[in-house]
Amino acid sequence: MIKNLIIGAGFSAAFAKIILGKKAKIIGCIDEVQFKNLDLIRRKSLECNKILSTSAFSYGTLEFNLKNGKLHDRLSSGGNSNIWGGTIDTKKISKKFINLLNKNKIFLQKFSYEKTGTTSNNHNLSQLQTKNNKIFKVKDLPIRIENNYVLKILKDKKKISVETINNKIKKKNIESKKIILCVGTVQLLDILFRSGFIKNNDIIEFSEFKSEFKWRFLNAKFKKNTLIERYQFARAIGHYFGIQYFSKIFKLFKFIPLRIDQIYYPKKINYKLILKNGIITEVKSNKPNKFFFGESVHYCNMRINKLNINNFLKRIDKNFIGIGMPFINQNLPGPISNEIVLDMMKKLEYFD
Repeated sequence: MIKNLIIGAGFSAAFAKIILGKKAKIIGCIDEVQFKNLDLIRRKSLECNKILSTSAFSYGTLEFNLKNGKLHDRLSSGGNSNIWGGTIDTKKISKKFINLLNKNKIFLQKFSYEKTGTTSNNHNLSQLQTKNNKIFKVKDLPIRIENNYVLKILKDKKKISVETINNKIKKKNIESKKIILCVGTVQLLDILFRSGFIKNNDIIEFSEFKSEFKWRFLNAKFKKNTLIERYQFARAIGHYFGIQYFSKIFKLFKFIPLRIDQIYYPKKINYKLILKNGIITEVKSNKPNKFFFGESVHYCNMRINKLNINNFLKRIDKNFIGIGMPFINQNLPGPISNEIVLDMMKKLEYFD
């Protein structure tokens, strides 16, 4: 039996491994080879790929029928870090974590049109970059993720274990004293369902701050009572196509007087879903909302039958711990990586 098992292959899992080091083993799905021989569904509607980035796919057990919102799923090494903007609010980030970043050759580059192609009305925003000025990806960290897809979690009175399958289609059980779930929202629901922890007619809810994109001219004022990430036109195009750095070519187009604002509003949207016969569908609401859920790609504050996901896991077993978007109730509109980091440092501080 091992002490700590980290499940996941994205931002949260990678930094959990960096923090715990030899105290933890990390497993995650880093390619989709094994899915072709498993009884899993490919869910194209949940896939989020960019033309110039490595493609990733969504495979799982649950079907999703969503009309007024969107969730996305990337089964790959690095997860969302392969397509994200690398933004973090450094205001409350500890020196301990910043030193951890620097030790692993990850650096904070403050927002500026010259360095990142972006600016903001929040002066604490930075971009996580490597030494060659590219946006940080999980593959930049010196860790090895064992390629295993988690089928389900097994629990009895004496032990907890994880049933996995590797890319050679071999199943095995891994026993661990503690299990640290660092998977994305969709894969979390899949694991909970296959493990028998969520069942028919269970209600699943999320929340996010309202968000939208708007075109702006060069010297447009920032909208009051919002947090805005403002992109130079060329940088926005690069981000859209999956280019993870502010290249010299894009800088040649800085004369274009257009900007694109990603606007975060201080009000939240709630998204209510129900599990029926292996299908996740929306619960009908009488309150129309002009905002489409999922625009920020921050699917936070997961609740199951009104119970916060962290407490839900504790009811199953006190040695289940969750780190990542579903497990935090975002306090402020804007980037979410900083709140994941703060939650992670708190939960892992006294691990043995």
